[in-house]
Amino acid sequence: MAAAMVTAATGAIHQGRRRRGAVLGALTAFLLTGCGASKVSQCNDLAAVVNQTQTFMPQFETDIQAFSESAAQVKNLDDIKAAASQYTAAVDTVVANLDTLVQDLESISLQDETLIQFRSDYVGVVQGFSSALTEASQAMDMVVSVASEDDLPATIEASQQQTVEAVSAIETLSQTEAQLIADVNAYCGAGQTPEGTPEAESEATPDSAPESAPATP
Repeated sequence: MAAAMVTAATGAIHQGRRRRGAVLGALTAFLLTGCGASKVSQCNDLAAVVNQTQTFMPQFETDIQAFSESAAQVKNLDDIKAAASQYTAAVDTVVANLDTLVQDLESISLQDETLIQFRSDYVGVVQGFSSALTEASQAMDMVVSVASEDDLPATIEASQQQTVEAVSAIETLSQTEAQLIADVNAYCGAGQTPEGTPEAESEATPDSAPESAPATP
């Protein structure tokens, strides 16, 4: 039972654990001056909000690891339901954080039309992640609410099916997100001096360069 339970849950959070942002990439901060300062300022404002994911994703990863360890040691129905509750609590918390991120993104004052479109597209991605993770939480909640061990096999099968659908959505969203991050970094001039010559990204964090989207969340 424990193995099935971990399988049902792991897909929905694997993406976030492999990509430090969730479900979300990191934008480069652009410390440029001179011509185009207004655009640079708006790029920095956008990057600052997107990079908020680095404040809450590590805790999500820790919580999911704790769930995995608990699920691997279950001995009875109560243990299984308790571990499942750990999972739903972790996912529900990160969903709340993603919803707050959407509000913060929408509150940024932007005048650049291209950045406004980037922001709109990124909000759509974050909302998609939130929706998919909510589906994963609801799938695991089936296990939390199961009435008896006799009902558990069918419940886990249904939970796995719903989780597979969430995983598929997250895979697609991850690819879209990676492209958006690359596009906005290119538009804002990542790796360019104000004169347009390449420079080392010394101001960027280690996570600032978006990695290729993995095959699973």
